[in-house]
Amino acid sequence: MAETNTTQGAKLVAKTKLMPHESHGRVRMLCSKMPAAFAQLAVNDTIFIGRLPIGSRILNHGTVSAGAGTATSVLDIGLRSTLSGTVIDADGIAVGIDIAAAGNSKAANSGALIAAGAEYVTLEEVDVYATVRVAAGIANQVMKFEIPYVVD
Repeated sequence: MAETNTTQGAKLVAKTKLMPHESHGRVRMLCSKMPAAFAQLAVNDTIFIGRLPIGSRILNHGTVSAGAGTATSVLDIGLRSTLSGTVIDADGIAVGIDIAAAGNSKAANSGALIAAGAEYVTLEEVDVYATVRVAAGIANQVMKFEIPYVVD
C-alpha cells in the first residue's frame, strides 16, 4: 500500500525543522467577553476581541457563547493588521454566527482562512474582531469569545 506524507510528515522524513505551529506547539486560547454595559451594536459595528502574535496558527474549534439577542442578528469574525489596521479577511475565522438565540459553544470556524482543511498562520501581529451583520445587536447582550491558536 502506498503512503502519502502530510506537509509536516515530509519535513520529518527530510529531517527539516518543524515550526512550533506545525508540531508540538503550545495551544493557547484567546478568551474575551463583552463588558457588562455597552450601547446597542449597529449593523457593521465591530467588536475588538483580542490580539494574536506573529506565527500563530488559528485552530478550527473556536466558539461564541451568547445570551438572547435581536432576531436575525449574526456576527462574522475576522483579522486585521495590528500595525496598519488593514483588514486581512473580515470573515476569515467565522461567517454568520447566530447571536439571535441564546446558546453555548456556537461554532466559530466557518471562515475561509480555517474552514474545509484550510490553514492560516499569522504573518504579523493581528487583531481578531467581530462585525455585526444582518440586524443590529442589543445593548448589553452577554457574549463570550474563545478562539484557539497554536504558537511557540
